[in-house]
Amino acid sequence: MPLNISKTTFVNSSDSLSNSGQSIYSVSYIAGLSSLYSVIIIASLIAYGLIILAVYFNRNLRTICNYFIISLGAADAMIVTTIIPVYVSILRGTFYYYSVAHCEFISTINLVSVSAVSLNLCAVSMERYFAIAHPFKYEAFTAKKIPALVIVAVWLYALLAAFLPLMGWRSQPFQIQGSRCTADNEEAYTLFMTIGSFFIPAVIMCTSNFLVYRIAKQQADRIFRIVPVVGPSANLLRKNYRAAKRISLIVGTYLVCWVPHMVVLVIGLKIGARKLPLEVYPVTVSLQYSCSAVNPCLFVCTNRELRKTLLTLIKAAALGGRGAETKRSSGSETTVMMRKRSAPSTGISQVTDESNISKRDKTV
Repeated sequence: MPLNISKTTFVNSSDSLSNSGQSIYSVSYIAGLSSLYSVIIIASLIAYGLIILAVYFNRNLRTICNYFIISLGAADAMIVTTIIPVYVSILRGTFYYYSVAHCEFISTINLVSVSAVSLNLCAVSMERYFAIAHPFKYEAFTAKKIPALVIVAVWLYALLAAFLPLMGWRSQPFQIQGSRCTADNEEAYTLFMTIGSFFIPAVIMCTSNFLVYRIAKQQADRIFRIVPVVGPSANLLRKNYRAAKRISLIVGTYLVCWVPHMVVLVIGLKIGARKLPLEVYPVTVSLQYSCSAVNPCLFVCTNRELRKTLLTLIKAAALGGRGAETKRSSGSETTVMMRKRSAPSTGISQVTDESNISKRDKTV
């Protein structure tokens, strides 16, 4: 069932059950998978929660790239709060569909998350490419609120692609047999989802990240070789370069986690999903699900500004619990710290230096 767009939508999950509805896997195997999925769910929700918290309190983090990351978090949240719990229950043999509508709802959420995750990551990669390769066009791009339209377009496409089977693009409607839910999708729809919602975005991600990394490295080498760069220009250059490496790492992790399962889906489409060993599917699904936790954790660990903001918030929360008198003093300190964090890149110290220089010039 999970993220499965093969010809028989839930065939792999259904095959994990015996005729009596009991799981064919051992208790220890299911316990291990359940523990792994619990870690994935907790890590994903905590990491994305920290990202949203940091973006809320720090204006410097309210960038287009981070908005795309939050949109990606919404897609991953669908996976960890809906799809993974259902999949674990199916493996245990304890999940039952109440109606055909219930089955269709789970399948639709499943398909929406497939497209939304890949397209949001594709949008992140393209955003980094335009920011570094075409900085002037990028300013016009951001000024017209196009990023918001891109996010809306991503989710509209994901919803449309997921609703196509409900609109009739399938050879057989959903059928419920006890704890099993099956539906035969058209082979054309399976290819459409596999290619349009994964392979094409994956090619775009790989190409754009390769170009971004090459352009950023060339710019950095050329500028720093000619003259030492200091001030806001150097900070912006370093920031874009670090962001490019960070997004490349996240996209690379996504591909490593998702490619095996998508390859299994294509193979199952050609030779028949029932001919694949049952052990293959849980392994590739587990690897795919782990991406929902690994990516936000990587983003938190590799974003210096975000880490500083979180440390400031933690320090403010810790100081806030030492009594009323300490709260008043620490509250002002925390406010000052947050103001410094959200100040423009020029900084207070730079303004002070410029004023001192102007005073010396007047004295001369």
